[in-house]
Amino acid sequence: MLSARSGELHEISGRNGFRDRLWANTPLSSVKGRIIIGFGMVTLLLVGVIGATTWQAQVHQSALTELEDHSKTASLLQTAEANAAVTGLLLQRYVISGDEVYVAEIQEHADVAQASMNEALTRGNVVGLDAVYAAGTLLVQDAARTTQLRLTDNVAEAEALIEQIVPLFREYRLQLEALAASELDQVAALREEANSTAQLTVLLLIALGAIGGTLIITGGYLLARSILKPLAALEDTARRASDGDLSARAPTSGPGELAHLGVVLNDMMDAVEQKTEKLRHANQELQHRHRQLTDARSQAATDPLTGLGNHRAFHKQLQEHVEAARQSGSSLALILLDLDSFKDVNDSRGHQAGDELLRNVAKVLTEVTVTPTCTQNCKELCERHCKEYCFRYGGDELAILVPGADRSAATEFATRVRAAIENMPVDGGPGVTASVGVAIFPESGATAKEIVYRADMAMYNAKATGKNRVNVWGSSLAEHLGGIAPHNDDSGRRYADVVASLTSALRAKDPQTKDHAERCSWYTGELAAELGLSDVEVSVLRVASLLHDIGKIVVPDEILLKPGPLTAAEMKRMRRHPSDGANTLSNVPTAADAVPVILHHHERFDGTGYPHGLSGDDIPIGARILLVADAFDAMTEDRPYRKAMPVADAIEELKRFSGTQFDPTVVEAFLAVLKRTGRDSSEAADGDTATVSFTATT
Repeated sequence: MLSARSGELHEISGRNGFRDRLWANTPLSSVKGRIIIGFGMVTLLLVGVIGATTWQAQVHQSALTELEDHSKTASLLQTAEANAAVTGLLLQRYVISGDEVYVAEIQEHADVAQASMNEALTRGNVVGLDAVYAAGTLLVQDAARTTQLRLTDNVAEAEALIEQIVPLFREYRLQLEALAASELDQVAALREEANSTAQLTVLLLIALGAIGGTLIITGGYLLARSILKPLAALEDTARRASDGDLSARAPTSGPGELAHLGVVLNDMMDAVEQKTEKLRHANQELQHRHRQLTDARSQAATDPLTGLGNHRAFHKQLQEHVEAARQSGSSLALILLDLDSFKDVNDSRGHQAGDELLRNVAKVLTEVTVTPTCTQNCKELCERHCKEYCFRYGGDELAILVPGADRSAATEFATRVRAAIENMPVDGGPGVTASVGVAIFPESGATAKEIVYRADMAMYNAKATGKNRVNVWGSSLAEHLGGIAPHNDDSGRRYADVVASLTSALRAKDPQTKDHAERCSWYTGELAAELGLSDVEVSVLRVASLLHDIGKIVVPDEILLKPGPLTAAEMKRMRRHPSDGANTLSNVPTAADAVPVILHHHERFDGTGYPHGLSGDDIPIGARILLVADAFDAMTEDRPYRKAMPVADAIEELKRFSGTQFDPTVVEAFLAVLKRTGRDSSEAADGDTATVSFTATT
């Protein structure tokens, strides 16, 4: 728009250029020339009126000169006010956005405003301008101070200062407008004085003769018209500009003085319009970047396949809700769902069908409806939570957070979700079911990690005891051992009771044992699934992980709980705990499958481990898996004799001893599990951490 207008002005200027140059060389090109010619003609006709007309001409010329001076001063004040306004606007936007591109523009407009004020001040014809100039100088200093604060990221101080100086900017602009208006009033008064002079001249000429009077009237009329018309056009332009019409332009024809004033005014309007257009484009760019940032944040927290929150978003929300529940003293339920036999769907119908099935399950989760059989709690959960707190936890595992739900409400809600998946219509194949695990904060655990582990344990319990069911984490280990034991008959139940009793006794000696065992069970379950082990092998391995430290029950307390390094004799005694554990469980026939894993979980891949010095593939795969999980958890959790290691350092230790202490294939799979589940960086130990070397451990 600005370039088109500029082209139009250049075109008009080109057409009129030759005519203007000719006109500029004539006496009639200026107000002074026209007055001299008029009075010269009168002198030739009426010699007697020379003195009077000369005096009138001098008065008129003085008025016109003063008029031009006041007009220039008014223009300077308007320029200062316009640039001060733009400076204030840019300063506010810079404080808000922090975009440093505004800094140069702020300085530019401030310099123009200050230069205009300096020039107006040097004219010395405006009463009260000194005080306004001083106020403007202080505002420039405040603006510079605000800019400096924002450049150094002192946003709060910058915002506070801008709040203080905005009213001062407004008062400063009002004072400038008042001074400019006063100058324009003087221009109008001088114009009237010039008209009066012309009229007096006409009267004198009429009194001296009809011919002289006619000439004076004609000359005065023509002179007034040549001046008043450009002045009226300038006034109209100023009025339109003050009303916000930035396209207003003054004529550049007429007497030289007024034509020059029109050029100055047009230059000022061009500058204001260009800066306004730049500000509009800058604002549009800011809005576009804001939309891009919003879209990027949304994509970073969304699973692209299902549209649910992704794994990262789940852990962030879980941590926030656990902290909120802890502070408010309320509860939080975590529901984990694993689709039963989902691998069979991918194998038999293809991965596209599996992806479509996951999308349909996600849709069902967000559309769980209320039925007449729902209790009030269940209705509230369905309506408030399903659409807000559903996540794709990983693969075919989904998660739902239910803030405020107790055990009863969460169980009922989880049952509704399981039924909705079971009844979901499926095209081109059999339906799908889900095994559901539920854990409640703080009943099931005191941290976000514990809630995840225990909901996962409950989910595997549901899967191992028949699938397509809901299992809620209970307070005792016996509730869950029976479900995931290698055998699930009556002897298996007795086995669970025996093992639970042994575990309770061990926990009485070492309170950290239970939590460590549960974390290892979770790690080994994920790792076994990553390596493609069968459901039965996964179940055996999870049980072995829960019970791998059973042998420590016979280790003396002074060794087991020693806060410092063990002596050689103490280490030798501690290294008997795998054999002691295997012997303890050998009397439970249903635990036979888990015994080899427990016995050999401290064997090293290079054959330097214990108790039998096995190496490579001679070590049971379950023991190789448990060794990696046990080592990683030991490194990343506090122990009596050391602080937890940062997760990144623990990963480096696994890589460092891959091929010597650990099976390289298992380490590679474990790192994939950590990356897939987000534990490669987000699961660092709480509190202070210290880097320690970790090789063979007890």
